[in-house]
Amino acid sequence: MSSISGDYINDDFDAGPVYPEVFGVEMTPQILGALAAVAGVALAGFAFVRFVLPVYQTNQTIRADINDKNSQLASQAEQIAAAEQANAELEQALEQRRTVYSLFASESTMDTLLLDLNQRVKSSNAALGSVRNQVSSRGIPPLLLEAQLQNFSPEGETVISDGSLGDGVNGKLKRDTYTIEFRGDFAQTEAILRNIERLEPLLLFREFTIESEEPIAETVIGANGQVVAQPKIPIVTSFQIDALIPTTAPDELPTIAPPPDPAAPVDGAVPAEGG
Repeated sequence: MSSISGDYINDDFDAGPVYPEVFGVEMTPQILGALAAVAGVALAGFAFVRFVLPVYQTNQTIRADINDKNSQLASQAEQIAAAEQANAELEQALEQRRTVYSLFASESTMDTLLLDLNQRVKSSNAALGSVRNQVSSRGIPPLLLEAQLQNFSPEGETVISDGSLGDGVNGKLKRDTYTIEFRGDFAQTEAILRNIERLEPLLLFREFTIESEEPIAETVIGANGQVVAQPKIPIVTSFQIDALIPTTAPDELPTIAPPPDPAAPVDGAVPAEGG
């Protein structure tokens, strides 16, 4: 090659750019670009492992902890809801139990039973007052058949255990027994029995007997306004009543027997040797 001046230039000085060599490999732009790409990937991997991965793992741990806490909160909420529902069902069952218990007798209602019976016997004589006054106003001693309570005897309390009211009642109710006897005419007897049936506590009648006595001549006012004698047959009624009283209070929860021990031997079974 020649220059403008006509001198010749050696071709060795025009062979192109010279690149450094590393381990015998010429570092051309292509190779340097490839090495730079590899270095960038390696640097990115190092940065991921060194910085990003710990943060990611920590984030995952936090997320797992949050999910676990949310699950615990959800479980607690379900337990609280289940407990509230159980309490509501318990209160409903107790309210139903109180309603059932109100049908039975109680110690307080039995304390006033004698007074209640006397009031009902006396109420059956209410119509006699007018007749007595009319007869007396005519100067005649009135002779009227008045209802009377002749016997009221408490026989004591016993817990029902004989199955007479069903095996399911055994031990849950007690029987408070009274012997009662009263005297009156037919209408009075019917009224007294109906009034006893209307008493608040649940009462069972048994040993029921009715006996009639000799007629008496009762003084009454006849159709003509005169005092006349009218035969009236006295009736003596006797019976026993059983007042049923629960053995526990309505708000007292029943005792639940514990489940049997699975390790305990079955009745009649021979325990294994060495056990």
